[in-house]
Amino acid sequence: MSIRRLIGTTLIMWLLLWPILALAEPAAQGDCPGNALVNAGFEEGYSDRGAGELSVANGWFPWWQEGPGQDQGYYRRPEFKPEDAARFGTRRVHSGNFAQKFFSTFSTHNAGLYQQAQVPVESKLTFSAWVQVWSSQHHDPDTVVDPGNYRVYVGIDPTGGTDWSSPNVVWSEPRMGYNTWMRLEIQAVAKAGTITVFFRGHPEFRDHFNDSYWDDTCLIVVRPTPRPTRPPRDTPTPTASPTPTASPTPTSTPTPLPGNICVSVYDDRNGNGRREEGETLVAGAVICLSDSDRLELERYTTDGLSEPFCFSGLAAGTYYVKRQNAPGYASTVPDDWAVVVVPGWSTDAELGAQFAPTPSATPTATGTATPTATPTARPILREMSAATYRVSGIIVAVLALIIPLGLRYLKERL
Repeated sequence: MSIRRLIGTTLIMWLLLWPILALAEPAAQGDCPGNALVNAGFEEGYSDRGAGELSVANGWFPWWQEGPGQDQGYYRRPEFKPEDAARFGTRRVHSGNFAQKFFSTFSTHNAGLYQQAQVPVESKLTFSAWVQVWSSQHHDPDTVVDPGNYRVYVGIDPTGGTDWSSPNVVWSEPRMGYNTWMRLEIQAVAKAGTITVFFRGHPEFRDHFNDSYWDDTCLIVVRPTPRPTRPPRDTPTPTASPTPTASPTPTSTPTPLPGNICVSVYDDRNGNGRREEGETLVAGAVICLSDSDRLELERYTTDGLSEPFCFSGLAAGTYYVKRQNAPGYASTVPDDWAVVVVPGWSTDAELGAQFAPTPSATPTATGTATPTATPTARPILREMSAATYRVSGIIVAVLALIIPLGLRYLKERL
């Protein structure tokens, strides 16, 4: 075979295989238009959640099962870490620079992350994520030796709960695969204005390495069918003036109706993240509304009387609502929300906060101090100064007696 024919054959084979190879490439985060999640690609920073080994992507919250059998290495809390492509390479990062990793060593876990989002009730939800698993008894990451039957899932709670074990959570079928990217997907219909998405890793055996890497999550929200409007009452047509037929009325393109996001902050006395009867509104909280590019559009400060306040006239799309608490309050639900606006619909966002005042200082007693009162710094300093003066007076008096005696003694010796 000539070199020219060999080159031509190679080019033809490449052209035939190229569509297949292109379809086999994993999709990047940009392939999820209208994503309703915050920090969906795990690129927007990480924060410790009570311990250095719990470093979780901002906007997400960790969960794990506690036991049974922890003393034998079962169902232990895994470690959560960012997988940084700049340090470890891109083999465990699906796109961008970071992925979320959680893992355990010589033990098993049943754990993952969750995030809540505001959506219209009855909207159709599709949640997906990319995951890669490494489960092995050998330290070489290129090998998989006696894997631990590491199963992975994604789930949706259409009622907005945050308990992974709730029967309301709709889970995908479990998948097992190692050192390869797998796309998981699940669908549900929203039964409340807040829904929760989960992902989950669950190895069966206590392998040396039980690691999973998650990236490029996607939540697509399809608005519900608009409610039918009541037809207008028939108006009798005057018989005296017949309708002209010469010039038909041109049909106009209907303008999409704007949507609203209505927000309020309530005093969550029970701290359960759900507003209950008798819980009042909170004044002094600042609510910021941003567009899908995180550019601030408007902000509002609650007065505790006229809420819910509606950001109105919004075009369809994804917006971000961020809350800054009033002084003395701590959040009982996340402060940062992705909210999907549907034309002609209002989406409510009720944000709970619990009053947690800063402890006030113990007042300083005046006059005769109570034996159990703790003196403040300034009285202690005054007492020390007075004691210093008393000691100084004694020293001066002693010196006044010693110096003349010393002088007399010196004269007698001389």
